[in-house]
Amino acid sequence: MSNPLISFAIPAYNRPELLKETLLSIAAQTYPIDYEVVICDDGLKPQTRILAEGFPEGRCRYIANSPALGAVKNWNRCISQSRGTWVMVLHEDDALYPWYIQSVIDRLNDSVVAVCTQTIQGQSVPHISQSTSRPSVWAYPALYFLKSAMTPFPGVLIRRSVAEQLEGFSESWGPLADYEFWYRLSCKGRIEVVRQVAAFYRVSLGQWTDQSWPRMLREIHLLRLRIAKEQLPQHPKLGKWIARFFTYRTAKSYLKRFSDRPTSLIRTLKFKRICFSSLPSGWVWQLVKSLSS
Repeated sequence: MSNPLISFAIPAYNRPELLKETLLSIAAQTYPIDYEVVICDDGLKPQTRILAEGFPEGRCRYIANSPALGAVKNWNRCISQSRGTWVMVLHEDDALYPWYIQSVIDRLNDSVVAVCTQTIQGQSVPHISQSTSRPSVWAYPALYFLKSAMTPFPGVLIRRSVAEQLEGFSESWGPLADYEFWYRLSCKGRIEVVRQVAAFYRVSLGQWTDQSWPRMLREIHLLRLRIAKEQLPQHPKLGKWIARFFTYRTAKSYLKRFSDRPTSLIRTLKFKRICFSSLPSGWVWQLVKSLSS
């Protein structure tokens, strides 16, 4: 059997009611290409296997993890078990809109290492219509990661050979493993963002961010400092200032969202003391873009 163009790889864990919605969103793709679905199951519910076996045209492979691997290891298993030239790690509570493949198909070429679309967030998949105009495409270079990753997790297609060269996601980064991996990927080649909403990211109580945000806040800043050092070696003070500026903005968003006041939050809120901390974020974002051009 020839390898498919795309592998949709799903790290599953005991949420078959959501997995069904995710699988339906893949099956509903309107652009006809050769693809496969790979489910790497860290849970025990038999409904997960039943859903895999019922996927249309036998395109879905089910792999039971024994013992369970945990989130990041399972993301990597998804990559290692995929056969496609391009692979997407798609969580079982997220989804794609029917025009996803149509949106990205023209961008899947040798000049890029990853392609993604814009993502909409919410507690349930909102009904939206496909844009009738041709979406624009923009590059997301490594320096842009000083602000944030290019998109939430869903909808990112990775060139599988490059992901394997990078040895996948790093467990040591825990809940930031995706952010850190996208950054390393951007250092290997061009990442493109198709400026059309074609993926959905579910936001719900009990997600990893809710449980680990104090650690995430510390490590977001460490990652930003690393990016600044690697991408702005000629401007170390400016790079450190930009890292602090955006980490302060992250801390403010967590301050609104959570009631706890851990040490990491208290420390990062002190970045308010840096010069020009009250500047609009958009101005600093434009500075990062100008430094990258």
